[in-house]
Amino acid sequence: MNRRMRAPAVGALLIACALLCEPARSMGITLTQEQLTRLLKVVDKEGSHATVPGSVAGLLGLDPKQLAPDIKQVVYQDEDGNKHGFAPLNDGSGFFMFRAGASIGHSVYRVDDKMHLVRAARSLVRSGPLLPLTPNEAQRELDDEFASWSRVLSPNGPSAPMDFPFKKSAGPTEAPAVGPQDFPFKKSEPARP
Repeated sequence: MNRRMRAPAVGALLIACALLCEPARSMGITLTQEQLTRLLKVVDKEGSHATVPGSVAGLLGLDPKQLAPDIKQVVYQDEDGNKHGFAPLNDGSGFFMFRAGASIGHSVYRVDDKMHLVRAARSLVRSGPLLPLTPNEAQRELDDEFASWSRVLSPNGPSAPMDFPFKKSAGPTEAPAVGPQDFPFKKSEPARP
C-alpha cells in the first residue's frame, strides 16, 4: 500500500475504534484504600438495610443479585444539610452512592470495585424523574462526592466508628440519618414468617 492510500485507511480505522470502543473513564478524585477500608468497617458495624427502587436500579444497570434482598448502607448529613449515602453491592462488583439535598437535588452513582464511575443520574427536584448524566458531568459530581467522603474519612476526621456522623437511629435532637422519605432508599421491612 502506498503512502497516499495508508493515511485514509489509518484515519478510517481510528474513527471506527473511537465509535466502537467504550469511552475511557477519567480517574478523578477517589477514596484511598485506607479510607475505603475504614468506610466498609463503618458500613458493617453501623450500617442500616435499605432497598434501592427498581427504577433507580434499572437506570444504573444494577441487577437483582447486586441488590437483593437489600443493601447495607451508611448515610451522613453534611453541614449544609445534604445527605450522602454509600453502600457496597452484594456481589462485590462495586458500590452504590447517592447525595440528596434541597439545593443540589438527588444524584445516584454506580461505581465499580476500583471506585471508577460506571453510571450516574440526577433529578433536580425531590420527586422528579432521574435523568442519566453525561460522563463528564457525572465524573465532576462524583469527584465532589468523593471529596466530601474523603473529608469525613481523613486521618484528621473522626477516629472511631462511634465518632462518625453515621447513626443507626436518631435521638431526640438529631435529624434521622435515613428514612422512608430519603431518596433513593426505602427502609427494608423485616421478612415475615
